[in-house]
Amino acid sequence: MTHLRADFVDFHQTHRPTYIRYAEAFLHNRTDAEEAIDDAMEHLLKRWDMVQTSENPPAYAWEVVKNRIRDYGRAKKRRLPTISIEPAAFDTVALRHTSDPIGQLIESMALFWALGTLTERQRDVLVLRYLQDVPPAIVADTLGITRATVRSTVRHACARLRHIYGPDRTMEGQADDSTH
Repeated sequence: MTHLRADFVDFHQTHRPTYIRYAEAFLHNRTDAEEAIDDAMEHLLKRWDMVQTSENPPAYAWEVVKNRIRDYGRAKKRRLPTISIEPAAFDTVALRHTSDPIGQLIESMALFWALGTLTERQRDVLVLRYLQDVPPAIVADTLGITRATVRSTVRHACARLRHIYGPDRTMEGQADDSTH
């Protein structure tokens, strides 16, 4: 059995839960998400020295993770990299905590369509931040960007969503919540 480096173990413990939450938004199954992320982690471990010497290790790792999720989705014949509306709309944080499930479902379906119009970074930030309820500091750490970039990305993405979706319905008024 190979002795794992402490820095990789720390990285694994820090990032795996967030990666799995992101993967679930696309793969719609916890077991599939865990398998895809474990595969990504194994890939990162094999190239850990290269990851560590890259210009931005978290961003490098994030790209590996997204590629593994896409590969896993293709192997399972799922549409990726965009979120599939049908299953994902039924499993969001907002839907689990609403008193109006039908209204929230309609809202979620419109949101998933609108998310497809965003840039990849905007979509990644919003999926983590609002659909998977990941705090902004962890989003920044996961993606290898600053908290200011998370705030700016949320602001620009929400402006785009407001343009498409209407000013009163963007992310349930959460656009200003990015400062936590």
